[in-house]
Amino acid sequence: MKILQKYLIKEISKTSIAVFAVFLVILTANTMLRLIEESSVGNFPTYLLFPLIMIKITQYSIYLIPISLFLGIILSFGRFYSENEMAIINSSGVSVYDIAKIIARVILPAAFLVALFSLYITPSATQYRYQVEHKLNNEERIEEINAGRFTSSQSGKATFFVEDINNNVLERIFFSSSGSRAEAIENSSTARYIKDEQNRKYILLRDGVISEIIPPDYKTTRKTKYREHGVQLGQELPDFTNTKYDAMSTLSLVRLEDKESSAELQSRILLPVATILLGFIAFPVSYSSPRKGRYTKVFLGSLIYFTYLIVMSITEKLYLLDATPSILGIWWIHFLMLLLITHVYRNDMNTIPIRA
Repeated sequence: MKILQKYLIKEISKTSIAVFAVFLVILTANTMLRLIEESSVGNFPTYLLFPLIMIKITQYSIYLIPISLFLGIILSFGRFYSENEMAIINSSGVSVYDIAKIIARVILPAAFLVALFSLYITPSATQYRYQVEHKLNNEERIEEINAGRFTSSQSGKATFFVEDINNNVLERIFFSSSGSRAEAIENSSTARYIKDEQNRKYILLRDGVISEIIPPDYKTTRKTKYREHGVQLGQELPDFTNTKYDAMSTLSLVRLEDKESSAELQSRILLPVATILLGFIAFPVSYSSPRKGRYTKVFLGSLIYFTYLIVMSITEKLYLLDATPSILGIWWIHFLMLLLITHVYRNDMNTIPIRA
């Protein structure tokens, strides 16, 4: 029995990790290409590329781990059936419940990992993502200048155009700005970035001319030549306040009493439960006759997984719309799934030895 246990655990773990790696590579590559494209047009600075990719991987993991385990079990047992290994295992007196106990040694650690991500890691990563978005939406970021391209500040009150950049020195600069006191256009020969004692960012323009149009009549003009002229780039950011439930810590959600926080908390807790249920239902789903290949139940398994996921989402929406009693919450769908799994396992206690 110990040899069989080691063999099944090894095969299921190996296949599940392989499936997880394939999904992760595909999603990461797709995310990376999209973020690189957005970064190239100046939507966010390039130094945030790697952190944003890591955030996306973290958010993907709570869904990739369950489906990787689910498909890993289906593929592993599909091979056992197609190569007649399950017939040998069943004829040796190993029952369905014995196999369930063995695969539980893989399912429970996977559920624990999902719980770790769902309850702690993913909310922290999501909060960091919102902090980054808050910073990008409020800072000027005019320093993200590309030669030969007009660059606007986040507020839209300033526009830069640089003809060339050599060794971090900007050459032949056009700079326009608007404010309550004047509309100004500047042209300078060179510029560079500096920081003061308070770590505030400036661009220092050299050898230029400022042409101003002064309100309220916009008929008065003024022209000023200068040797050096500094323009502050970044302003002090407003304080970040997290109001999104998916970015709140699990302990914060426990303290809240509104329906949205309750739905988010239940969703986080029930994701590991869904991982366990999907892991156990994968075994009976994997059954196939020896003449068929190991991949015959992948489509059925995928259909079951995504249907379950969609129903979970619908259940949460119904709870938020008060369409289901509060006492049922969003856990009742998992209870129905548990009843289905119990029925299938009881039925397979008799049918699997016969069909094997």
